[in-house]
Amino acid sequence: MAPARVLRRARSGAGLGWRVAALALIVLAVSGTARAQDEDAMLKAPAGPYRGRVLEAQTGQPIPDAVVVILWQRLDDEIAGVRRLVTAQETFTNSNGEFVHDVRAVEAKLPPRTLAPRVLMFRPGYTSVPDRPQVRPPGLAAARFAAPGATAMMTAVTDVEDRSEAFNTFVAMLSAARLFPATQLPDTAELLRFELQALGARPLPDPSRGGR
Repeated sequence: MAPARVLRRARSGAGLGWRVAALALIVLAVSGTARAQDEDAMLKAPAGPYRGRVLEAQTGQPIPDAVVVILWQRLDDEIAGVRRLVTAQETFTNSNGEFVHDVRAVEAKLPPRTLAPRVLMFRPGYTSVPDRPQVRPPGLAAARFAAPGATAMMTAVTDVEDRSEAFNTFVAMLSAARLFPATQLPDTAELLRFELQALGARPLPDPSRGGR
């Protein structure tokens, strides 16, 4: 079963709801057999800023207003192999598709056994980065964006099923990182609510309003 089938446009007047538990379980089951694109590495010293440019894969044009989430996890002190979320931050690409996460001060204060950060990207109407549900560990290694000239590619999608798959992929990685619902990332949460409405589903609860 593909994660694209979890979220569908409503075929009647009723909304779909936002089936978080089903989404997480299905995507984790699908991705559990896949190997991570890169392995975890310990963060030995502050390495930011992390910066790059997000481009449309076919045209090479910059993609503005894409959210770029950077997150840090640490190894659990008692359970081998378990990662715990430490913190996360969000930013958006500018009109040139450029983003910067200036986080050296954050990385200087992270606790021991913190892993090198991971990066996730999303914009409605495009595939996510990464474009497959990489959850162990979630997202791309941020180290690739520590060098000048780094780029990430998104592909434009217009079909509802393709947009649903891109949405589900991004949410699955947030969920794997313990960042969904995205209460730590208010702008990301707002973007997800917007996309759910565009896909014909009920919006996510607004944390600022007590989840109503």
